[in-house]
Amino acid sequence: MKKNIFVSLIAFFIFVIIYLFFGVWGIFEINKHERFLFKSDNKLKFHKKYSQKIHHLRDVNRWGKNTNEYLFSILNQSGSQNKKVLFQGDSWIESISEIKNSEKLLKNYGIKKNYNIYNAGVTSFAPSLMHIQYKILKNDFQITPDILVIYIDQTDIGDEYCRYRSKKVYSSDKKLIYIDRERYNKAVYDYTKLYEYSELKLDGISKIIFKYPYVKSRYFVKRNIFQIKQIFKNGFKNRNINKCSFREIKKELISYNKDAEENFKFALKEYLDFLKKESKIQNVLIVSFPHLKHHNKEYKVNVSNYIDEIVKAQNDARIQHLNMSLMNFNVKNIEKIYKNDFASHLNDEYHTKIFLKNILSKISNF
Repeated sequence: MKKNIFVSLIAFFIFVIIYLFFGVWGIFEINKHERFLFKSDNKLKFHKKYSQKIHHLRDVNRWGKNTNEYLFSILNQSGSQNKKVLFQGDSWIESISEIKNSEKLLKNYGIKKNYNIYNAGVTSFAPSLMHIQYKILKNDFQITPDILVIYIDQTDIGDEYCRYRSKKVYSSDKKLIYIDRERYNKAVYDYTKLYEYSELKLDGISKIIFKYPYVKSRYFVKRNIFQIKQIFKNGFKNRNINKCSFREIKKELISYNKDAEENFKFALKEYLDFLKKESKIQNVLIVSFPHLKHHNKEYKVNVSNYIDEIVKAQNDARIQHLNMSLMNFNVKNIEKIYKNDFASHLNDEYHTKIFLKNILSKISNF
């Protein structure tokens, strides 16, 4: 009996030592991710709250000087009675607030026209996410635009098909109510570890030591359960297909996929049908732009064509499409207007003088 008690005590003592050692190691592990962690409980709660409704928000290490910047930026706000212009879209719109000349141009435009300007661009946003984002901005932040600019990127076809199709949740009356976020899959927008590490960091060193081993073990178990399910569902070779890498996203541009087309059109139509009921909106401008590989014909599918079809079917004079695929770029070396990245972002100079200037010219005529 005494021997069993002694063995149990030794085993317990060893467990405690290992547990505490693991906890201390957690301090160093969490500190490695310092620049990606939230610096206040308020910012963490904000990001966590809205990512559960809208799949993801802006990057923590680039935004968050003001909490609302995870969701939108205010470029000009000069009076509550002024017209409001809201920009939605992915990184092409988000970067307006990061590219010095683009930000200056849009801010000055707001001052000149006496418009309140809001930039709600978020990386990889597509129509479904903009749909939910619009409701959030209206209901939680009282942003009700008179003019709405929606940038639809070529990759929105793949984003809607791969990333968001299975995450959309509807009410009993078939209204889109939220797009769930990623969990335990290590996808680009899986914030699970980021949120857990931030919570531990904000709790302090002693809490890290005592909580980290449990949090890490729980994450390990749930992550592997998820991975096993993916193997059974998609096969070992396709076990990571749910991460929706750019290789998966661009497939829908390289070759035609009827299901992807119908899925995208449904998402855009669903959003526009909702917007048509918003009486305050005077104009909706949808903007599209070709990627570099459209110019050399490597991309066979162009989202601009899908947009044209949907806008025409809406039969609403308030909704227009600025199709920049039809532009004569008048650039001898077309490659120089694009950055050397996989998503064909524009170089800062051309982002301002081609992309943004054309948008502002169009809305000036409304």
